[in-house]
Amino acid sequence: MSKLREIVLDTETTGLDIDSGHRIIEIGCVELVNKVRSGVVFHEYINPCRDVPYHSTKIHGITDEMLKDKPVFEEIAQKFIDFTSDSALVIHNAGFDVKFINMELGRLNHGSISSSRVIDTLSMARRKFMGSPASLDALCKRFNISLESREVHGALVDAELLAKVYVEMTGGLQISFFHNAKQSRDQTAEGNDCSMSKKYYKPRDFPLSQEEINAHIELLKSIKNPIWMKFV
Repeated sequence: MSKLREIVLDTETTGLDIDSGHRIIEIGCVELVNKVRSGVVFHEYINPCRDVPYHSTKIHGITDEMLKDKPVFEEIAQKFIDFTSDSALVIHNAGFDVKFINMELGRLNHGSISSSRVIDTLSMARRKFMGSPASLDALCKRFNISLESREVHGALVDAELLAKVYVEMTGGLQISFFHNAKQSRDQTAEGNDCSMSKKYYKPRDFPLSQEEINAHIELLKSIKNPIWMKFV
């Protein structure tokens, strides 16, 4: 069985509207293999070649000063494409992040990210918990995931949190356990030269002795008002 690789992704931007010239300033990606975090991440701060508005800095804490010596998107684009490869992308409110990423890729004449490889956890949460808050914060609280590491929004921090939320929403760590167990069994079977077959045995008959029957009768007599007598 092949391994299931998924990339949990988040971005931070200078603002909300690409038509107003806003750009990506941070990308954070977390690799999941069979629903388990592998420890492999992709993380870059990006110089947007424009200012970061104050109201945006209040949300993510990223300033012009922090970005002035960082690479532009063109310099990290191929690394990002290579890291994400053809893996499914797990994103909260995916429409926003994909819109910005495709804008940046389009500026470089790279192919865009197809919606077919995107898993939107916001849509998933709204279907799963109809009528309940579906923000990342709300989902972390629902699954008792600590937010202590998150003083402000950050792409990598939020991707790490979303990875935990996504695993919980798709069945928890037991899913990865069964997946890995099946994979291990398949690999073992492939490694054996002889075929494996199950052996079936007829149920064994254990007749009760007269002594056991008498003991059982005496035990029943000692029970006062047995519940099964109500149905006799």
